[in-house]
Amino acid sequence: MKSIMPLLFFFLFALWSSEAPAQTSPETTSRDVATDLRRVSLNGQWKFAVDYQNWGDQAEWFSPKLNDSVWDTVKVPHTWSHDPRFIGFIGAGWYRLKFTTPAFAPGEHVRLNFGAVYRRARVWLNGELLGSHEFGYTPFEFNVTGRLKPGESNVIVVCADNRWTRSFSPAPQHQVMAWWDDGGIIRDVDLLVGSPVYVAKQKVEATPDLATGTATVRVQAWVRNTTTLARRVRVRSEIAREENWLSLPPTVVETEIAAGTTARVEFTFALGRDQVSLWQLDAPVLYHARTSVAGHARDTVRFGLRRFETRGTELLLNGQPIRLAGANRHASYPGGGQDEPADLVVRDLQLMKEAGFVFQRFTHYPMTPVALDWADRHGMLFIAEASQTHTPDRNLDDPELQAAFRAQHREMIERDWNHPSIIAWSVANEIAADTPPGARWVKNMRDFTRELDPTRLVVFASNTVAKENLKPESEGSVHGDFVCLNTYGATPQQNAANIDRAHALYPNKPLVVTEYGLRRNAVEDEIERVDWFREMLAIIRSRPFLSGASIWSFNDYRSRYVGTSANGWREWGLIDPEGKPSGTYHALRREHSGFVVRSATLAAGALTVRIEPRMDFPIFPTADSELRVNFLDGQNRPLDIAKVPLRTDVPLKISAPAGAGGFRLEIWRAGFRTAMWTSVNLGRLSAGPVSARPAP
Repeated sequence: MKSIMPLLFFFLFALWSSEAPAQTSPETTSRDVATDLRRVSLNGQWKFAVDYQNWGDQAEWFSPKLNDSVWDTVKVPHTWSHDPRFIGFIGAGWYRLKFTTPAFAPGEHVRLNFGAVYRRARVWLNGELLGSHEFGYTPFEFNVTGRLKPGESNVIVVCADNRWTRSFSPAPQHQVMAWWDDGGIIRDVDLLVGSPVYVAKQKVEATPDLATGTATVRVQAWVRNTTTLARRVRVRSEIAREENWLSLPPTVVETEIAAGTTARVEFTFALGRDQVSLWQLDAPVLYHARTSVAGHARDTVRFGLRRFETRGTELLLNGQPIRLAGANRHASYPGGGQDEPADLVVRDLQLMKEAGFVFQRFTHYPMTPVALDWADRHGMLFIAEASQTHTPDRNLDDPELQAAFRAQHREMIERDWNHPSIIAWSVANEIAADTPPGARWVKNMRDFTRELDPTRLVVFASNTVAKENLKPESEGSVHGDFVCLNTYGATPQQNAANIDRAHALYPNKPLVVTEYGLRRNAVEDEIERVDWFREMLAIIRSRPFLSGASIWSFNDYRSRYVGTSANGWREWGLIDPEGKPSGTYHALRREHSGFVVRSATLAAGALTVRIEPRMDFPIFPTADSELRVNFLDGQNRPLDIAKVPLRTDVPLKISAPAGAGGFRLEIWRAGFRTAMWTSVNLGRLSAGPVSARPAP
């Protein structure tokens, strides 16, 4: 017993001194071990009730003593807006979760993190209000260290409210949003467990030198000290290309962080030619920046080495001019919306990539991280936009509205600023940009955006830039780095006139059509719709000053907006609500492949193919591609597959197997089948040459 007492006294003294507020605790140089954050998922079965009578606060639905056994059960992530029991409800929905806290090591820091709650959230833990959050698409968290009851039942309560407010509401002339207000806990809920001194966020600014083949990488890390002691810490950063850590000079910074504060540290790396691999659309090499706080925590983010810039009327990716197609996509599917599962997002992005839809402003709110991660890995370009749309001029100077937008815009940028797939930030969609308040909004928000992230271009999507008799200085596009036009002419010729007027107003700026399209239920059949899009493509191809054109929209989406079909869906999509591609999708997939088959003849035991790259639209950066030939017999049955590197400078001659009477050509780029053609005549070789036509 006597031998234990000194140890017990030492332990109690150490525990007391760790809470002493007035001294610095230096980190020893031997403690370089840093640990990754642990995530404890709280997704799954939660109790839920909608608050039809606004009774929840008065009835203390946040109390851990509430009997919620009669409440409904839902699976989080969840939105009530598409749940048949509560479909379309606007108001407050309450979520409750009872769970037993897992074991935590002594001294560990615990945060309760929400990926997103639409649109306003209040959160309680064991009856205590933790706080609230506005804006329904970005993450937020609360420090719950010491508030959880280890090994006992804990109760988390979330009140989500999707009602409009003065700082976020549809334009008065529309009364409703163009997309559904998907109320609920729409993304993951986790406990984040780790050191009380940790890396709160990182920002990587990667600048390749295209002339020398080298690159400079600047890493900024914000290190947070949540303890009651000042901490002197050693912070280290390192860089990896894919999974291989680069051999670079040591980068260690020692800094003191006051109790309860955050310190920013900065590192700069010089990468040699042999360490540089550019992030390209069809070869998207990714790097990792790992920042460690010695003895505490480490954090890893992904980034890419790429340069996206303007030159006259051109947009350049890594020094190469691009003219690319895209399609906007809403988070909407049968039975859900913003709570869309990851496999559904990936399915749509794969269809988009295969069809050449690789450059788009995705939609009017921050995208799910699943989409951004996939685009980083497989190669897509996005203009990211926070939710500010259709705002009339009389509201744009409202300080409350401006403050709310700045807050949500900042949250989006800080969440997404390391994604190489994001090449520009948009500060608005279809506001009254041809008025003084509208032009001021674009300028002010552009300046604000550049303060947060000077490495990317800043734009907004305009439906006023094509108006007649405008002066360049009077329309908001004068303040954007390139012009974004939304055009909905009744005919392709009217869209052509809009495009020409926008270009005439700003002849020295790149121009991107960020929205154009034709509703599926506005035509008699798919043939008419395909003809309309081909006419639009002819207009786009004949205007070399256009750098991109994005179709509204890739998918049908649920809406209450004026003009919505009686089935509740806006049928603009190239795929239907179940994800089935239309005939228009398949036609555009061939048009957007970037290649033209000039000839393909099967004769004398060989297939001779001449394929050329498109020189009008779309124009992809140069990348290695593969031609696959599926040889077929006279009954259209597969015989053999030949794979050869695609060459566009000379005809390709490929040996055919005995009995081949037809073929199917496929072009594969970066692992995606981007185009397919089949032969017309499926007869025997002896019947004569067989030529190719597009596959149906």
